[in-house]
Amino acid sequence: MKITELLDINSIDLNPQISNKEEAIDHLVNLLDQSGKLNDKEIYKESVLNREAQSTTGIGDGVAIPHGQSEGVETAGLSAMVVKEGLDFKSLDGQPTYLFFMIGAPKDSGGAHLQALAQLSTLLMEEDFRNALINASSKEEFLQLIDAKENKKEEVKEIVHPAVLAVTACPTGIAHTFMAAKALQQAGEALNISIKVETNGQEGVKNQLTQEDIEHCKAIIVAADKKVEMARFEGKKVIQVPVRDGISKAQELVEKANNGDGEIYHHEEKKEKQNIIRLFYKHLMNGISHALPFLVTSGVLYGILYLFKDQVLTNQLLILTSNVQQLISIMIIPIISAYIADSIADRPGMLSGFAGGLIVCQGISITSISTSSPSLLAGIIAGFLAGFVSLMLRKLFSYLPQCLKGIEASLFHPIISTIIVTLLMFYLNSYLYIGHTYILNYVSLVESQMSTKVLFGFVLGMMMAIDNGGPINKTAYVFSIGMLISYDYYPMAAVMAGGMIPPFVIALTATLFKDRFEVKKDALMNYINGISFISEGAIPFIQKESQIILPACCLSAGLAGALSMYFNCSIASPHGGLFLIWMIQNPISYLSLIVCSTLVGTILLILFTKLKKES
Repeated sequence: MKITELLDINSIDLNPQISNKEEAIDHLVNLLDQSGKLNDKEIYKESVLNREAQSTTGIGDGVAIPHGQSEGVETAGLSAMVVKEGLDFKSLDGQPTYLFFMIGAPKDSGGAHLQALAQLSTLLMEEDFRNALINASSKEEFLQLIDAKENKKEEVKEIVHPAVLAVTACPTGIAHTFMAAKALQQAGEALNISIKVETNGQEGVKNQLTQEDIEHCKAIIVAADKKVEMARFEGKKVIQVPVRDGISKAQELVEKANNGDGEIYHHEEKKEKQNIIRLFYKHLMNGISHALPFLVTSGVLYGILYLFKDQVLTNQLLILTSNVQQLISIMIIPIISAYIADSIADRPGMLSGFAGGLIVCQGISITSISTSSPSLLAGIIAGFLAGFVSLMLRKLFSYLPQCLKGIEASLFHPIISTIIVTLLMFYLNSYLYIGHTYILNYVSLVESQMSTKVLFGFVLGMMMAIDNGGPINKTAYVFSIGMLISYDYYPMAAVMAGGMIPPFVIALTATLFKDRFEVKKDALMNYINGISFISEGAIPFIQKESQIILPACCLSAGLAGALSMYFNCSIASPHGGLFLIWMIQNPISYLSLIVCSTLVGTILLILFTKLKKES
């Protein structure tokens, strides 16, 4: 449905006398009512105010789109007004609002108002178009501008076969994945190169590449730090890079792909050509990525049980919750092992990886050495062992007669690989546990003295900020997960504190110094990234001024990690940020150290900026 079909000339006002947000909403409701779209304007107005209470609909850039879906709406419609001198509508960017559209949708209209909202938001992205509407001399001209804009958009032909394809994926599937996708899309638009990007995020694969897309493209960019489906790219030119390059080198990658650069991909051979360290990192992150939901759920359930610890043995619901939490915890190491093996050898390796992980988490061994607690280190080694055993078996099975090929994958491979991995892990498990115990004892020794404990926290916090989602960051994170599985919850709290500081520093600096960053709105969004423990939100800003911003973020993140250890803060969940503040031991101290470290980081950032300008 077109905007001009929803917007009546009687529901437009180009010169209202409005002085505040409440009057603006009242006037827009009255305009919608006088065009005959409402059957009860009070009921509709209540739905608009309820929506406004959730968050402002002042989307920034001088635009507000209040809306509501209500029984008070007879038919879907729009009202619009222009306040030429501007109005404080509490917009996201804190700037005055000049252009207002109100959407009304009937209660049973499904997503009609959301579709209208999406169309409006798209149309209003261009500054010249917004200014033309604000300066329209009549209602007729206002409508004509919208009509011309919509018709122009309809004339744009959909690109059947994009020149460049891309796939983005990161271990957690939350931030890097979508930041890289956005950067690549924007690079394509800037270079006038058609591009389609598939995201492998926490919710699964979105905007999936079709076989027809793959056949007709010039090259494919794979910006990923975990396993993605590669067999489909057989015979095509592929550029494989870490997901961070998809963010920081997007334009360079799109240009290379459009020029047909990249190596011809062969599924079986490619694994031998990749850098061994990057390959190890990629396989490991595939296991951690798939285990993360189990870790978070187990941690949250543990937190709930801890809150009601005096009633766990008597309350039937809490007993059931405790059983579920224990079952989920048991699954964590087998899931990591299985998906490491899957990353190395595809699906045939999963069963033996899972079996090896189960042996680790159950502490099964044929030696006399005790294995009393689960070991992430042993689980990781079980996954790699299973993967490489499966690769060797695949090579051996290639010599089987053709008549036996049909049952190789369903019978021979899983049974033989599982037997081999099981026997090896029966023997190796106890020796791996010795290494695991040595690490635990060393960490316990470090944590037993406050001076070394604080230094330990400083190092962990700084590691989280030094490359914000890169290998150093993930090393600290995986180490903390290993300690968490072994019931030491202090490192995870320090790591989480350190990871939240960089986005908070960017956001607070943008709040205090409005002209510090070119895109203030993106900088302010880092408040949400910080609260959510998504340190990657700071990456675009750090990359532009790494010599100034990176030292400030590293030092303040290290301070946060050190203070977390000093105040004995701990958390049993590996993700969630401040949304899980109720789970953190000493939550008031934790909030205080986050605020303190953010202030220190902001002061350092401003100081370093000033010093650079003076030099």
